[in-house]
Amino acid sequence: MKPVIGITTHLDNSRPQKIYAAVSNSYVQSILMAGGIPVMLPVVEDQDMAAEYLSVIDGLLLSGGEDVCTMVYGENPIKEVEMFCPQRDSFEINLFAAAIEQNMPVLGICRGLQVMNTALGGTLYQDIFTQCKNILGHLPRRLPVDTLYHTISIKEDSILFDIFGKNELRVNSYHHQAAKDVADAFRPTAFSTDNIIEGIEHLSRTFVIGVQWHPEDLTVKHPHFIKLFKALVDAASRD
Repeated sequence: MKPVIGITTHLDNSRPQKIYAAVSNSYVQSILMAGGIPVMLPVVEDQDMAAEYLSVIDGLLLSGGEDVCTMVYGENPIKEVEMFCPQRDSFEINLFAAAIEQNMPVLGICRGLQVMNTALGGTLYQDIFTQCKNILGHLPRRLPVDTLYHTISIKEDSILFDIFGKNELRVNSYHHQAAKDVADAFRPTAFSTDNIIEGIEHLSRTFVIGVQWHPEDLTVKHPHFIKLFKALVDAASRD
């Protein structure tokens, strides 16, 4: 059987009277293209459900979305933090912690990287445009999501380098928060030219990595990004 990859969702309350469990279809299609079986994981209040979710999946994909609540890493929000979901934060942090206890393969994308880092004691820049010096563009609101926007450098002794086989990559970018203090369990493995952390990986787990860009939106127009999802699926198939 193909590996089952659980994809976290967000609570969509944009339509009147109903709240939907939703995720971009790009995540679903990228897992399918990589040879996995995508399964959406709705946000639930019952923390015991983490074990139930993990019992039916082989790998975990922490998807992008709204900001991580600053209280998770012990800070009050600045005015640029306009939207977060405490229920999702609590759900995903608990789910991620349970996943790494099992050495389950995990890929975190954008917000997913930030969840991974804060879950294990790291912190975030609440808004890179006001809290970092000499910052370049990371949030081009008028560009299509499949547009390559800036370059990143990748450390050669990293999983990301093994996946892509190069130490420089052009990526898209849609974020205003980023990893600040990296949790002790992680090491940074990719950076933008203005020194924003673009990739992290766990020091002792087989495949637990996070990326700050959105590869799921690039896999059709730029097929080499499917390698990242294939790496997740392959890691899940070995467990």
